[in-house]
Amino acid sequence: MVLIKKTYLRSPAKINLFLRVIKKMSNSYHEIQSLVSHINLYDEISIQETNSKKTIVKFRGAFAKFTSDKNNSILSTITLLKKLCKNIRYKNFVVTVKKNIPVGSGLGGGTSNAVTIFQYLIKKFDLKIDKKNINKVYQLIGADSKIFNNSNSKFVSGNGDIIQDCKSKIKLNLLLIFPNQPNFTRNVYQNNKKFSKKLNINYLKKIINKNIFSIFDFANNDLIDAAIKLNPAINKLMTYLQSQNICDFIQMSGSGSCCFAVFKSKKILLKCQKLVKTKYRSYWTAVAKTIT
Repeated sequence: MVLIKKTYLRSPAKINLFLRVIKKMSNSYHEIQSLVSHINLYDEISIQETNSKKTIVKFRGAFAKFTSDKNNSILSTITLLKKLCKNIRYKNFVVTVKKNIPVGSGLGGGTSNAVTIFQYLIKKFDLKIDKKNINKVYQLIGADSKIFNNSNSKFVSGNGDIIQDCKSKIKLNLLLIFPNQPNFTRNVYQNNKKFSKKLNINYLKKIINKNIFSIFDFANNDLIDAAIKLNPAINKLMTYLQSQNICDFIQMSGSGSCCFAVFKSKKILLKCQKLVKTKYRSYWTAVAKTIT
């Protein structure tokens, strides 16, 4: 097997600052509203062309055990892109992903991986692909995959497919905590029974422009109850964080199971991380910040 020089890429995680479920749609999807920000936690990807007869995707790192080399969004994306674009139809690749982002955490790692590879291949091979087929790839990856188009924070609506850039610079210090029990998005949505009214996006923009911390007065995640029912560790973790009275805001990202706490003070953030590590020795934690 002959390999061409590797290219190294970084694939960012995201957090949902709030997530409101508006209603269940007739196509079994859910209408949502959310504000999403990228964070400086990355999966590390290498990709290289090979003369092998098939594309190979390999996962490494702490969270590789929750992935599949044979069935994953990267492999599906490359397979579809080869069908759509003649000039890479007969090319194959070896892709290795070091999973630093917990799998089943609500941090969007799998989606981000696939979008990162998709964007790389388009640029690398100057692929001529029309808007219809671009949307076909994004639809395959996931309804909300366009949130990884660029590093701007985004308002997300519809079934996750309506994306609007948030031009405000959202700068937050975060403590991420993953209870080492993954959640599966489909199961969480299927069990959800909580719904909220739509928020006025223009009103939200004004609030964020003045003071991002003001948004936390009504920044709920409607999926929390369903997630807790499937994964009780989330409730215990969030209850513990609240009992410490040192977090400025506590939330679960997406469908979980990763929770995050927001701090104005980096010193207090590190104190909280130490408390969590003492209380929950097996839990994964990371200090992060939003990137815009």
